[in-house]
Amino acid sequence: MHSRPASRRATFLALTVTGASYAIALAVLARDPDFSLVEPLFLLALLGGVFPLLAWLCTLGVSRAQIAPLHEPHQLPRVLLYLAGFTLLVLGWGFSSINAHFPGEPAQSLVQLVVKLVTMVLLPAWLFLGFGPGARATLPPQRLLLVFALMSLAYLAMQSVFGRGLVTLGELGPSAATLAWAIPLCWLWQTLEAGLCEEVLFRRVLQEKLAIATGSHVAAIAWGSLLFGLAHAPGLWLRGGHLMEGVAQASPGWALAYSIVMIAPAGIAFGVLWARTRSLWLVVPLHGMVDLLPQLAPFIRAWSGT
Repeated sequence: MHSRPASRRATFLALTVTGASYAIALAVLARDPDFSLVEPLFLLALLGGVFPLLAWLCTLGVSRAQIAPLHEPHQLPRVLLYLAGFTLLVLGWGFSSINAHFPGEPAQSLVQLVVKLVTMVLLPAWLFLGFGPGARATLPPQRLLLVFALMSLAYLAMQSVFGRGLVTLGELGPSAATLAWAIPLCWLWQTLEAGLCEEVLFRRVLQEKLAIATGSHVAAIAWGSLLFGLAHAPGLWLRGGHLMEGVAQASPGWALAYSIVMIAPAGIAFGVLWARTRSLWLVVPLHGMVDLLPQLAPFIRAWSGT
């Protein structure tokens, strides 16, 4: 068990380092004369402030005593080593190789899904969870369903107003019949491909082990969100992710900075939800809902040949 002063020191260290990392990354991106500070600061306020606050409000009534105790063995070094190897070998080299060998859809997406399930769910569960019983949820199913509904509506509203998903969908112009099958299937696909894979690895495994090591849920959320962002850097650099962000050429430094500033804040609200509910039944389908609108048009193109 960690003493309260030790947990406070761990929290202070995590917030200091992650805050400094964000400031440095923002300064790196700001050297580009075409880069505007408005979008990242707005994103930080929204995803790093508003949505975590909403997640906390939705889970009011979960006291500190109700949060399941941190009883699992300390495995953080092994988890970090696995995450580093996964980030470089799978998200970097592996997916680049898959894209080269399977350029067409839906074959490319299917192969990527299989690789993700193996490396982000099955292997971590075997290595670090022992396929044992999952964490016990702190809220009853009815309350979890309410939290899911409220958070889903908030994320869909945000994506509708500030995201590019509806614009891309409008450019594609799918029929009502196409949308009737594409919307539920895309949500199910994103729940499996993004929700299950990322939430098991980054919340159930990484954040849980960080909480055990630090004795602080706040520190675990901060470190976990930073690492969640950094894990996306290889894709931005090696797989052409920078082109989707309007950047013609990407350096490793740019990819690291962009992943911290633009992607890491997205993990904060999910970290709060996991710490307070410890329910994959909540965070996994909610993650699928978050990715629904941005991925709907690409999903239709991949599976309908449009």
